[in-house]
Amino acid sequence: MNIFKLIKQNDLFRNFEEREIDAIFDCLSGRIVKYSRGKIVAAEGDDVSEIGIVLSGTLLKFVTKPGGRREAQGTLEAGGMFGEVDGYCGEGKLTYSVVAAEEVMILFITLSTIVGRCSKNCAHHQKLLDNTLRYLAEHITSMNKDTEYLLIKSMRLKIAKLIYDKFLIQNSLNVDLGMNRNEMAEYLNVSRPSMSREMIRMREEGIIEFWKGKITIKDLDRLEKIVTAK
Repeated sequence: MNIFKLIKQNDLFRNFEEREIDAIFDCLSGRIVKYSRGKIVAAEGDDVSEIGIVLSGTLLKFVTKPGGRREAQGTLEAGGMFGEVDGYCGEGKLTYSVVAAEEVMILFITLSTIVGRCSKNCAHHQKLLDNTLRYLAEHITSMNKDTEYLLIKSMRLKIAKLIYDKFLIQNSLNVDLGMNRNEMAEYLNVSRPSMSREMIRMREEGIIEFWKGKITIKDLDRLEKIVTAK
C-alpha cells in the first residue's frame, strides 16, 4: 500500500508530489492507526491536539443530543479529516464524535507541527501551511453556506438550492449529496417525511430523479428558476 498516494487525497497536501510528502513526513511526527468497525475514533468533548486524516475506510460523524440520542453529521471518506477546525478555530475541544463505519486507517498529525516552525527548515513546510490556511478559509465559507440553508423558509427552495450548489461544485447533472435522506433532513433542519414528499413532487414534475444519496437533475432550467426566483 502506497501511504503517500493515500495522503495526497487530503486537501492539506493538495498539489504535493509523493517525494515532497516523503520529505516532510518526518517533520510532522505522524502516526497511523487502524480501527475496526464500530470503534469510537474520537469523542465529543475530547481535547484536540491532533488532526485525523482518513487514509482508507469511512467514518461516521455524530453529535449526542440531550437524552443520549445521536444525530448524524455526515460521513468522512478517504481524504477527509477531523479535528482541524476545532483545533485551530475553536476552543480546542472536539464538537462531535467520529466512529468507524468499517475498518479505517487514520493518519494523526500533531497540530503544532503543521503551523509551527520546522526544526529542519523543511522546504515544503510553507506549502503545507499555505494549504492549511486555504482549507480553513474554504471551510468557513462552507459553514456560511450551511447557515444560508437554515435561513431559507421554503422546503422546495432548501432542497433545490442544496442540489444546485452540489451541481455547481461537481459540474455534473448526476449529483452525489454525500449523505443519506436522514442526514439530509438533519442538515437542512427539516422533517424527513415533509422533505421526502417535496422531493417526490419534484420527481413527478420531472425536475429531479433520486436514489438514496444520488440525485439526477432532469430539468436544470426549472431547478435554476426555483433557486433564482425572487
